[in-house]
Amino acid sequence: MQELKIGTKNIGIYKKIQKSYDLFNGTFFDSAERRLNAKKDTLKNLISTNSLRDNQYGFENYKIYLNKNGLLNVSVYIQSYGSPWEDIVYYFFDEMNDTEVGENLFINKKMLLQVCRKKLKSDKSISFPINNLNQYKINTNTSGNITGINFIFYDEKNRTNSGYPEYSISFTWKEIKRFIASQYKERLIKY
Repeated sequence: MQELKIGTKNIGIYKKIQKSYDLFNGTFFDSAERRLNAKKDTLKNLISTNSLRDNQYGFENYKIYLNKNGLLNVSVYIQSYGSPWEDIVYYFFDEMNDTEVGENLFINKKMLLQVCRKKLKSDKSISFPINNLNQYKINTNTSGNITGINFIFYDEKNRTNSGYPEYSISFTWKEIKRFIASQYKERLIKY
C-alpha cells in the first residue's frame, strides 16, 4: 500500500493526483498520512467483512520520473483486487504555479503529433488515432539530466479485460528539445 508524499505545499497538485482514481467517493485528504490511514482503515474493513474481492478495491502505485526546479513528472498506477483491470495515468506539474502542465510543455504540437504517428506506424502495425500529447514520462540519467521523453498512447478501439493496449514512442532529448516550450526548457535543463 502506497501514498505519494511529494513535499509540495500546493494542494491543487495533490488533489489532482488523488482524483486519478476515486478510491474514497470524492473525499479529499490534505495530507498523505491521512489518506494512507484511510486506505488502511478501508482495507481492514473490507478484509474483516470478507468483501475485498467484491469491492474490487484499487491499489495505487506511484512513480516519480522527474522532480526538479519546481517541475514534477509522476505516474499513478492502479490495479484492482479481484479483477484483471489496471490503468496508469501520467502527470507533469508546475509546482511554482500549482498547475498541471500536460501538453502545454510542447510547442508545434501538430508537427510533434505527426512525428509521433510516423514513429508509431514504423514500429507497430496499429491504426488508432493519436490526438493528444498529455501522457508522457520524462527520462533522466543518474545525474538528473534529461535524456528523453516517452509518449504513451492507448488504443481505445481495442479494450481488453486489463484495460487499453499501451504504446510508447521514445524521443531522445536531442529529438524533442525543439518541441519544448521555452518557459519549461530552461527549468528542465537547469541543474
